[in-house]
Amino acid sequence: MKTPIIGTLAEKGLHQDIKDYLVRPGDHIEREVDGFVADIYRDGLLIEIQTRNFGAMRRKLSHLLGYYPVHLVHPIAVEKMIIRQDASGREVARKRSPKVGRPIDIFPELVYIRDIVMHPNLTFEILMTREEEHRRQDPKRRRWNGWYVHDRRLVEVVERIPLASYSDFRKLLPADLPIPFTNRELAAILCCRARQAGDITYTMRRMGMLRTVGKRGNSILFV
Repeated sequence: MKTPIIGTLAEKGLHQDIKDYLVRPGDHIEREVDGFVADIYRDGLLIEIQTRNFGAMRRKLSHLLGYYPVHLVHPIAVEKMIIRQDASGREVARKRSPKVGRPIDIFPELVYIRDIVMHPNLTFEILMTREEEHRRQDPKRRRWNGWYVHDRRLVEVVERIPLASYSDFRKLLPADLPIPFTNRELAAILCCRARQAGDITYTMRRMGMLRTVGKRGNSILFV
């Protein structure tokens, strides 16, 4: 018997927490489908939870989308509490992260599957969440004084944002964005790095949602 490629062994707390949040009576959990394991199987619909690294799903998605509708769920934290723990998991300190996630933060992940984002069998959903991030210290690790992310846990789902069409994705752009606009203008409105703005426009171009209409100086104009 062929061993499923993706199963429960690699799961972390946040992934399991979201699965528990989404599951409905009658759903099948961790069902094998064509040599892969679907997080949730619901009457022919495959629901996949990906907390990060969309690129790791490319092969799985490329195969399954040829035969099944797939709904990909991705959490973005609007509030994150960082909890430092000792080696046994006992809390030693906590603080609120200054970072506030936004729906448009999904684009740095979408760039890795840009060629299949608009596949007719693929839909997305962003869960805007409150999370806990558990960090522990390993003296063998040199970065960040040995502190690393041991786990993430779901505290609350604040909002659910479905993405199933061009217009859904387009609504993630700031309402006050000038038309046409440059990456620099997008970055200024989002208060993000130009590279992240470039990821957004590059991915939207590959999705067929944006097009270029010339330049303003050395900056490409998008509409």
